Amino acid sequence: MKPIFFTKMEGSGNDFLLINNYNRLINEVVTDKDIPEFVKKMADRHLGAGSDGVLLVEQSNDFPFAMRYYNKDGTKAAICLNGARCIVSYAFRLGLIKDKGKFLSDSGPLGFYYRNGNVSIEVQLPVDIKLNFSFTLKRKKYRANFLRMGVPHCVIFVDTFEGLDILELGREIRNHRAFKPDGTNINFVKVENNELFVRTYERGVENETLSCGSGVLSSAYIATKLFITQSPITCKTRGGELMVTIKDKLYLEGPAQYIYDGVYYVK
Repeated sequence: MKPIFFTKMEGSGNDFLLINNYNRLINEVVTDKDIPEFVKKMADRHLGAGSDGVLLVEQSNDFPFAMRYYNKDGTKAAICLNGARCIVSYAFRLGLIKDKGKFLSDSGPLGFYYRNGNVSIEVQLPVDIKLNFSFTLKRKKYRANFLRMGVPHCVIFVDTFEGLDILELGREIRNHRAFKPDGTNINFVKVENNELFVRTYERGVENETLSCGSGVLSSAYIATKLFITQSPITCKTRGGELMVTIKDKLYLEGPAQYIYDGVYYVK
């Protein structure tokens, strides 16, 4: 068996396994083509270390480091903002960065500011915005909003979470023809005063997660576009609170916590 050293972290309840692949040491154990299968095994909560996703810190020619992100099902995603906050804290611990700057993700450069375990991520404005459209599911009409924040997000405002089966409804909407071919993440959002309560079904995890950073950012952005809330916005998830600020760019701020360091053995 061959060891891979990793760190487990969480950002508002979204948990990740982080691996320092800056010198491509992981490739001495796992080839690039086998990484998706490796991720599925390592992220398994019963047979592996368990997480919502796996993050690799890698070299970049133009930035202090690059982030490569995989969902727990082994699929690659262009961005994960809770993961981005964790990887900034991790890169700071590795000595790759100071308290502010930029790093590279598959969705492009992301700005960051790090202070005492709290991380703010700077993101470009979303694209493919579609407001107040309807789709039908099992003869019921749903009013929704859509955008791409590096990854696709559907935002649905609800009056209450009571009686709402996030898992079942999220899975059905995720695969609905209205969002083909890529599918979508689904955010169910309840508004109270100027605060948002966000619950998210995540594509790639194929389940509700305790928090989704890009989902929170998408929900807050849509809420301001519909004049429901004003920036800055406190967003509450089942895993904790995040703060969203909307200017010429978008800013997501919240804590990134270390859980433990470990060794995973590849057979």
